[in-house]
Amino acid sequence: MGKNRKRNGNRNSAVLPAVLMALVMALTGCGQRGKNRNEEYGEVIAGLGDDEQFALEDIGENYDVLFTTDMTYEDGAGHHAALRATVYYVIDGQACSMGRVESMGTAYPVSYGKRCIYTASEHSLQIYEIDTAKQQLSLKAEYETIFDETDRISYRCTKDGQEEMISEEAYAKIYKEYEKSTVVSFGYGAGV
Repeated sequence: MGKNRKRNGNRNSAVLPAVLMALVMALTGCGQRGKNRNEEYGEVIAGLGDDEQFALEDIGENYDVLFTTDMTYEDGAGHHAALRATVYYVIDGQACSMGRVESMGTAYPVSYGKRCIYTASEHSLQIYEIDTAKQQLSLKAEYETIFDETDRISYRCTKDGQEEMISEEAYAKIYKEYEKSTVVSFGYGAGV
């Protein structure tokens, strides 16, 4: 009887990785536009640690974007949101780490819009794009609230290294874009 238990335990431990890999492959098919759409991410997903989670999101690029994180929180709207994430994208058939993004505070989760990724804080907003030529995230624009010595408020936008002061209305408009963006919701991983 002891031998059978041991044999069954070994069989179960061999079956678990196979089941997990099948689950990973099934999950990486989310958002497919073609056959085997996200199989390039399988190795990255399989290599995640016990506390890491991932999300595959269609932001309007040729491939879905893979986000991974080691910490999520419930954002009150049903999302397992994150303040920081590593971003992966497929280049030349390989999953490549494009860099890391980080927001400042649970009121400002990492989110995405059409062909962009947003991070924010109480007084700033960053918009990133995927730069396949440089194989990294590129900061498209940064918007900031500036306070002078008398607490007078002004607003600044930095694009392509060029700073310009913008109106409060322009700042509010871009912030509304962020508020309407889609929160990256981490729904898969050992911790979920």
